[in-house]
Amino acid sequence: MKILRKAIVMDSVQIRRTIMRIAHEIVERNERVADLILVGIRNRGVPLAERIADAINQFEGIMVPVGALDITLYRDDLQTIGHNPIIGTTEINENINDRIVVLVDDVLFTGRTVRAALDELIDFGRPKAIQLAVLVDRGHREFPIRADFVGKNVPTSSTETVEVLLDETDSEEIVVLSDVIDEEPTAVLDEPVGKMEGIVVERCRKTKKAKRKVKKVKSKAAKTKKKGGGAGKTTKKVKAKTKKKSAKGGRKTARKGGR
Repeated sequence: MKILRKAIVMDSVQIRRTIMRIAHEIVERNERVADLILVGIRNRGVPLAERIADAINQFEGIMVPVGALDITLYRDDLQTIGHNPIIGTTEINENINDRIVVLVDDVLFTGRTVRAALDELIDFGRPKAIQLAVLVDRGHREFPIRADFVGKNVPTSSTETVEVLLDETDSEEIVVLSDVIDEEPTAVLDEPVGKMEGIVVERCRKTKKAKRKVKKVKSKAAKTKKKGGGAGKTTKKVKAKTKKKSAKGGRKTARKGGR
């Protein structure tokens, strides 16, 4: 599978402005900022949550606590992603009971990741409310989940994807719309290696033999054509001689008649 970038959705300046706007929207919706807890979904949701917290601190003077969720063990496709999945750390050091928790993620797609995050979050307590903030919403929902705060809506097809790259995780700051291209699968060879080598050698030998045959036929055709050209010249010479003799015979007949 290949991912080919085709359009820039957001650059670093747009990302910064969008995060600032989301921070203002969160504060406007929730009067008591002190009750807020931001929880980022690993991986890129965590640095986004930290940036939102810094933005709120800039214009409210209150540092909202930030936590991190790793939803690997709560995924509904855990059995299909491998025998040894990479499990990150979940860090929620604040008591979430009767608090407003804002889940933060980079891209909202089917809603399955958010569903897993909700299941894990409930294991930590009973929050007053859970809200969702995402940088990009690309549609194609499979679960009845809607974001409360959206940085940008990006309509996509089933063959497209949205990549969010951040300095903290990717050393690059950009949001890109890309095409997902399925590569043709490589054929599996059931034959032994030695046998396959023999088949390859035999095919190469046949190919060379065929090329020599084609070359021979072309050479023969060229010679035939050349001979045909020579025969044409000979025919012209014979016709010229016949014409000359006929003219000579006509002159002799004329002389005899005059005598």
